[in-house]
Amino acid sequence: MPRDIGESANPLIVLPMNPLRVTIMSRHECHLCRVVTRVVGQVQQDLPFELITVDIDSDERLRKQYSDRVPVLLINDRETFSGKVTAGELREAIKKARWRNPISRILSRVKLALTRG
Repeated sequence: MPRDIGESANPLIVLPMNPLRVTIMSRHECHLCRVVTRVVGQVQQDLPFELITVDIDSDERLRKQYSDRVPVLLINDRETFSGKVTAGELREAIKKARWRNPISRILSRVKLALTRG
């Protein structure tokens, strides 16, 4: 239940953030796809984002586009990685993608100002 702002000198303000979307273009019998999926899951524990996994073999167009390059990671529909990716590389790419989103920059500054408050 929301608290009245007068209850505390430091009220908790929850600001909605536009979540990032990470898409893994994958295929069923792909060992590296499973490895990358685990890495993405680890990063998701620290940095929240929406995760979508797409089996490229379910769509002829996707199979032609990504067949020899899976796994392919897209962040907000921008192709970001193909093949192996480390947790550190993915964290950095997610942070950069968040910063490209103007509302995220504004909200992060507001949140910082409130915590320094």
